[in-house]
Amino acid sequence: MKTVIWDYNGTIIDDIGISVQIENQMLEERHLKAGYTLKQYRSLFCYPIIDYYHKIGYTFQEESYEQMAEEFSHLYDLNFDACGLCEGFQETIQDSIAKGYRNVIISACEDTLLKSQCRQLGIYTYFDEILGIDNIWAGSKVDMAKDWINHADVEPEECMYLGDTTHDLETAQAIGIEHCILIAQGHQSYEVLKETGAEVKHSLKEVVLL
Repeated sequence: MKTVIWDYNGTIIDDIGISVQIENQMLEERHLKAGYTLKQYRSLFCYPIIDYYHKIGYTFQEESYEQMAEEFSHLYDLNFDACGLCEGFQETIQDSIAKGYRNVIISACEDTLLKSQCRQLGIYTYFDEILGIDNIWAGSKVDMAKDWINHADVEPEECMYLGDTTHDLETAQAIGIEHCILIAQGHQSYEVLKETGAEVKHSLKEVVLL
């Protein structure tokens, strides 16, 4: 059975707008340079995420990264209702289900929160497995992905990985998946994603499930 592995933030859920809004709000409150546009955000965003925060002015001398992440998570929860699904998601997931493929989410979102959001969005039942990390700090999901593929009855060559960041490509490569498509409608720009040498699409609507 073929398996489609999905990233969540920026691939399934369109949360870019609220992310930029919250980032600017938090920067203003700290009297740091704010007013970043969506285009600027997508060009600056990177993994590890703490490196991104250093790029936009955080020093973490007066607060820890964990404290800042908790505030972001709280504000994100308050604004979650403003999020929708990414363009092309419904068509792509329905095509995958119709083809009889297994669908799995591997996300850097905290696990309990991830599952709750999927239920709220009405997409929980689309997936055979939904896997998030054990904290709210949006760290690497490579170890979780390795643990999953070591225990799942799947072959890497039978998998397709869909994500919106360079970290998704790193995760796919770490578990031996060569067929990774990066979608430039999420948290990183088309130009940033294209530099990886991976296959890049502007939208999920351009993705063809083989």
